[in-house]
Amino acid sequence: MVLHQEQGKTPQEIATLAGCSIHAVYYILSFDCDYGTTRNPFSQAVGQLCSLDVGDMNYLISLIAANPKVYLELQEEFYVTRNADILIATISQALWHWEMSNKHVASAALERNELLQAIWQGEDSDIPPEYCVWLDEASVNDKTKQRQNRWSPVRQACVCQETFIHGQHYSVLPALTSKGIIALNIFEGAVNKERFIQFINEQVVSCPISSNVNMSWLRLVILMEAPWLNPYPAPWSVVIMDNCGIHHDEDIQQVIEDECGVCYFRM
Repeated sequence: MVLHQEQGKTPQEIATLAGCSIHAVYYILSFDCDYGTTRNPFSQAVGQLCSLDVGDMNYLISLIAANPKVYLELQEEFYVTRNADILIATISQALWHWEMSNKHVASAALERNELLQAIWQGEDSDIPPEYCVWLDEASVNDKTKQRQNRWSPVRQACVCQETFIHGQHYSVLPALTSKGIIALNIFEGAVNKERFIQFINEQVVSCPISSNVNMSWLRLVILMEAPWLNPYPAPWSVVIMDNCGIHHDEDIQQVIEDECGVCYFRM
């Protein structure tokens, strides 16, 4: 409004542009003339005083940073630690003031180790792709095909009737290379240490071949489900797995490194 006045517009024109009454324009322009601001600095603030001081706000933010999933427990934490009886509405208002909102959680594996990944990328990133064999687990059940995001009209909830039962659970154990899948095991149930070691012994054990092996013979052997790994350095001589708990087992490491002479990485 002040800018419009400096541009030579009348109060009626300013009220039309701002979408307010002409009396509001006169009030605001008078405050700017008297105090150099669009509000009266000496007027009493409206609304209830905030019951959280600076220490409480810092404590609230520290609780959220330590455990982002916490919510209703914040009341008890304030009462026990700071002897303050705080309403959930007050906590919500404080979090809104700090521009924090409640979001859907994106889960990351607890076993993931960013430091080991960085070390591997720095020390062993020059390993040729044809040297690598990736081992991992996957699973599927009746709920796998259910999509979590769907379309619905604005301001209308999206509700779909679906089964809540997982049904039969199947696990998949593949061995992936730059040429494709060289070993695969699909079975009903979950993956455990015994099944993983059995998969390695029966389908991913050492079967040395020359580096200049004929690829037609190689494909034939794969189709016959003949498993192999090669001593390092050679194609299929580096086994890479994620940081899952069963991958830390000494028996798995013994089969891969000691018996096959293969490099073994957990990421």
